[in-house]
Amino acid sequence: MTVRPFTGATNTTFVATTANGYMVFDALLGRVTVTLPASITNVTAGRFVYDLVLTSGATVTRVLEGQFTVIAGVTV
Repeated sequence: MTVRPFTGATNTTFVATTANGYMVFDALLGRVTVTLPASITNVTAGRFVYDLVLTSGATVTRVLEGQFTVIAGVTV
């Protein structure tokens, strides 16, 4: 899963993979779980885009994509 500030951006906000431990794939249940620690999700308020792709050999399949908005907190 890759999160970027906008479509076409070359920089990433954060990346979740099975290699870095932020993504777990359960083939038996057909479930992908993405868990992002606070240490990498401390981003500035704004709009972001993401996609989640699964790779098997040379086959790459996009299973989810979208956008989300981070709103600045009021309480510190």
